[in-house]
Amino acid sequence: MITRSTIQKVNDTADIIDVVGSFVKLKKRGVNYLGNCPFHHEKTPSFTVSPSKGIYKCFGCGKAGNVITFVQEHEKLTYPETIVWLAKRYNIEVEETEVSNEAREKMQLEESLRIVNQYASNYFTQKLFETEEGKLIGMSYFKQRGFREETIKKFQLGYCLEDKLALPSEALSKGYNKEILIKAGLVSERYDQLQSIYSGRVIFPIHNQSGKIIGFGARTLKTSDKTPKYINTPENEIYLKSKTLYGIYFSRNAITKENSCLLVEGYTDVISLHQNGVEHVVASSGTSLTEDQLKLIKRYTKNLVILYDGDAAGIKAALRGLDMAIEQGLNVQVVLLPNNHDPDSYVQEVGAEGFKNYIQENKKDIILFKLEASLKEANNDTIKKTELINDIAETLSKINKLEEFTKQQDYIRRCSQLLQIEEAGLISLVNKKIREKAVKQDRFPREEAEALAKQAEPEVIPDQSEVTSLLQKDYAQEKALIKILLEYGNRPFDEQVSVADYIRVKIADGDFMNTCWQKIYTTYFNHLDETLVYPEEKIFTAHEDNAIRSYSIEALYFPYVVDKWEERHTIPVPDRESLYVEEVEKTVLFFILRKIKTQLTLWLDDIALNEKSDHEEMLEEDRILKLAYTELKKNELELLKQLRTVLIR
Repeated sequence: MITRSTIQKVNDTADIIDVVGSFVKLKKRGVNYLGNCPFHHEKTPSFTVSPSKGIYKCFGCGKAGNVITFVQEHEKLTYPETIVWLAKRYNIEVEETEVSNEAREKMQLEESLRIVNQYASNYFTQKLFETEEGKLIGMSYFKQRGFREETIKKFQLGYCLEDKLALPSEALSKGYNKEILIKAGLVSERYDQLQSIYSGRVIFPIHNQSGKIIGFGARTLKTSDKTPKYINTPENEIYLKSKTLYGIYFSRNAITKENSCLLVEGYTDVISLHQNGVEHVVASSGTSLTEDQLKLIKRYTKNLVILYDGDAAGIKAALRGLDMAIEQGLNVQVVLLPNNHDPDSYVQEVGAEGFKNYIQENKKDIILFKLEASLKEANNDTIKKTELINDIAETLSKINKLEEFTKQQDYIRRCSQLLQIEEAGLISLVNKKIREKAVKQDRFPREEAEALAKQAEPEVIPDQSEVTSLLQKDYAQEKALIKILLEYGNRPFDEQVSVADYIRVKIADGDFMNTCWQKIYTTYFNHLDETLVYPEEKIFTAHEDNAIRSYSIEALYFPYVVDKWEERHTIPVPDRESLYVEEVEKTVLFFILRKIKTQLTLWLDDIALNEKSDHEEMLEEDRILKLAYTELKKNELELLKQLRTVLIR
C-alpha cells in the first residue's frame, strides 16, 4: 500500500498544466487554459483547465477531474499506478506501508521479470538492426510484410540470432539472473547449458496497457511441420495470456477517441493496420476471447467490432465469446472480410479509407449475425431450430441490466421475426432463462428473481417533465450553495462571521435533495468541527470518495471568462472576488426560498386533503397547517424583499 504522505506529496507537487499539457496542446484563455479534448473528437476546443483550482472540464463530453483522475483516465491506469506514474515524473520517492515477506518477494520477482524483458527487447532490436544475420533474415521478413522502419521501431520488433548460446551468454555476462531468464521464458536449460528458446525467429514484444514489456511472440521463418509457427512467453507473474491484448498500449488513445475497438487475430494485422492509419485495433493473439480481455476493452469503449476472414472457420470464430461480451454490456458487431483476405492484406489493397468504409458498410450486429448464420445451417430441421431458439433465448437473457431493457426488447422483436415465432413466446422463454440464472446463482431470493423476470413488456412511462424541472432547479441551487461554501467558506461574510458560519446559521444541516451535495456539505463541516481549520478546495477535488471528488469539481468549475473586456472597451469589469459577499447572500436566499416553496406546496396538498374530511382531529390539524402556511408565506415575502435588495445593491 502506498502511504498517505506519498499521495499527499503527489497531490501537492503535480502541476495540472504541466501534466495535461504533455498530452494536450493548451492555449491560455483568461485565467484558464483551453484545448481540444483528448477523450473525444472535436474541432472546436471545449476542454478547459483551471490551474488555480487544479481541475479540468470538457464541456463537450462532460469529462472532469483533477491531475490524478486525468492521468488515470487518459493512461487507463489504476489509482496506485497513477500515483506511481506521477511520483516518477516529479522524482517523488514512493513510500509503502509494511508488507509481508511473501508480498515483497512477489513484487521483487515481478520487477525482475520486467527488467529482464526490457533487456531482451533491446537485445532483439539491436540484433535486427546491427547484425548481418538480423538484416538479412529478420529485416527482410519485415520489409517483405511491407513494414516501414518507423513502424518496426514503434512496435520494437526484433530478431533472435540462430546461435542458441548467444542470448544467454550475453545476458549472464551482464549480470542477469539465470532463474529469472528461465522464468521469463527466454532461455531453457539443457545438459547443464542455457539455450535461447527464440533462436532464428523474428520477435514481437507484448506490452501491457501502460507500455511495459510483459512477454514476447516469436515467429519462425522456416517451413517445417515439426516447428511451431509461433512461440509465446509461458505464463508467469506478469504475463497472463487471458488478460492480455496485443497492441493495447499503442491503440488505447485511438480506441477512446473513436469510441470503438477493432479486434483481429494476429500481431501483423495490428501492425499493418496501424501503419495504414487504422489505429483503434488490438489482437487476441489467436485465443478465444476471455472475460478479462473483454473487461480490458470495456475500460476504453463499449463498442467492439470483430474482424474475421470471410470463411466458415471465420464465422464460427466470430461467435466465440459472444455471451461473455454481452454480459459485459459491450455492443458487439462483426465484419467478415472478402474471401482470401485478412485485415493485413485487405488494408494494403484498399487503403485506410477503403478499409474503414468497408467496415462501416458491412458490420453486422453479432446477435442477429449469429441467428442468420445458424438459421442457414438449421435449414428446415425442426430439432435444430428448437435448439437455436433456446440458444438465442439464453443469449438474450444475458442482457438483463435495467438500463439495457429497451435494447433487449428490440432484440426480442427482431429475433422473433427472423425465427418466425410469436414475440410473446420468446419473451416468456427469455424471462424463464433470467429467472433460472438468478435463482441458480443465488443472486436474489426466489421472489425477487420472479419479479425481475416479469418485465415482459415495457410499461408506458408517465410524463415526468414537471418533476424533472423541479429536481433540476433543486440540483442547480444546491450546486450553487456548495460552490460558494468551497470557494468562500473561510472568508469573512461580515465583521462577525465567516461565510461558512453564515451558511450554517441560515440553513443548519442543509436538507439537500441531492445526496452527493449533502455529503459534501456534511464533510465540510465535520472537517471544520474536528480540526477547527477551514478545509481547502483540494481536499474535495482530490477526495478518495469518487462521488465527493466528481461533484466538487462540477460545482467549482467556472467556465466563463470575460477575456480582455476592460482592455478592449475601457469599461471596468467587476470580478467575482469583489462581489463574493453579494453572491453568497443571494445564493443562500435562493436556496432557502426554494425550500420554502417546496414546503408550501406540500402543506397545500395536506390542507386540501384535510378539508375533504369532517373528522375533528383532521380539522384541528388543518387549522394548525393553515397558521403555519400563513407564517411561512410571510417569511417568503420577507426573503423576497431581501433578495431584491441584494439584486439591486
